[in-house]
Amino acid sequence: MKLLFFTSKPIFPSVDGGCFASEKMLLSLLKAEIDVRYVTLSTNKHPFDEADFTRKMIHKFHPTNFFINTDVRPISAAFHLLKPGSYNADRFYSKDIETKLLELIKSENFDGIVLDSLYSLPYFEAIRSNFSGQIVARTHNVEHQLWEQYAEDARGLKKWYLKRLAKDLKSFEMSALAKVDAILSISKDDTSEFKRLAIQTPISEIPVSIEVAKTPALIAENRIYHLGMMNWEPNRQAVNELVSWMPELRKRLPQLELHIAGSGSKEMVEANEDLGIFVHGFVECADDFARNHGILVSPMRAASGVRIKFLEAMAQGVPIISSQTGALGIDHESSECLIIAHSREEFFERISDLISNPSKGEEIARNALNYIDKNHNIDDISKRIVEVFKRNT
Repeated sequence: MKLLFFTSKPIFPSVDGGCFASEKMLLSLLKAEIDVRYVTLSTNKHPFDEADFTRKMIHKFHPTNFFINTDVRPISAAFHLLKPGSYNADRFYSKDIETKLLELIKSENFDGIVLDSLYSLPYFEAIRSNFSGQIVARTHNVEHQLWEQYAEDARGLKKWYLKRLAKDLKSFEMSALAKVDAILSISKDDTSEFKRLAIQTPISEIPVSIEVAKTPALIAENRIYHLGMMNWEPNRQAVNELVSWMPELRKRLPQLELHIAGSGSKEMVEANEDLGIFVHGFVECADDFARNHGILVSPMRAASGVRIKFLEAMAQGVPIISSQTGALGIDHESSECLIIAHSREEFFERISDLISNPSKGEEIARNALNYIDKNHNIDDISKRIVEVFKRNT
């Protein structure tokens, strides 16, 4: 079987959860012994550099890159309000790229095409007109719901504009997903939500593959952390909330430290050792950071899909305290693999409990390791992918 795997941003450098999820999907395809050709869009925000790929990777899936400028321009954003379509999605479309993509598809004998993430779907119609094989959408979340949540937190003209963007994006998302041959959703929650939205396209749940650490982390004492890119609004909101909590948390736990990392964090947050706030900026290895900075705490208010940073931390044996929203996509109720807090005071209580009772954190961490091993094993996921394509052939 030969597939084209088309992403809306490069898998490397793996600067956010979307890159990581796309990389793991590609590795799962290769694990299933599928012949894969990898094509990606690149942007100013997510540039492409072939040096990020090993020679072995280049030989296996021959990465090809098409650059497109997706920078938001106020004039074009305002003008787009006067015409149909989604400004979010249309920024990823280029007629020139469409032509090049079709030339590649016509020159190679693909059995199927995987359009990875919603922002690769603007090319669906042209591909469908020129390709008779399977076209499958790999979804990372229910994208329009994130924008609805952004709008809820905004005010005034910004609130109105974000609502309009969310409405247009929902129309595009529902229409595009209704036309593909199959949907590969990233979590059970997303699958349920797509069905609630009355999408009739066959849906298969294909989680992100994660490798469990050979040696579980030794949970650092008196430390909590947050890791994520600060150009994503839910991360900014969560970090601002954590910082505002530290004066009260330090009264209850005088030795507690909050460690914040991720691209843009130094520009956003000011370190304050008196309050136990440490800011690390971009870190090269997320796993190493997670293993050395205690408990992952995330009071996230907007989310969809599944938090990749949660899965990475769980695979290292790191305990997590999260809002219900932040834990979407993870079956925590039956597995007790993380702790949920519903309010500010509950977060304080859960943090105090884990800091004061290390054995409880170790129990949560063990459950997390078992959860990842059971639900995110690459061998099982690769078999599921093969079954999807066999079923839809």
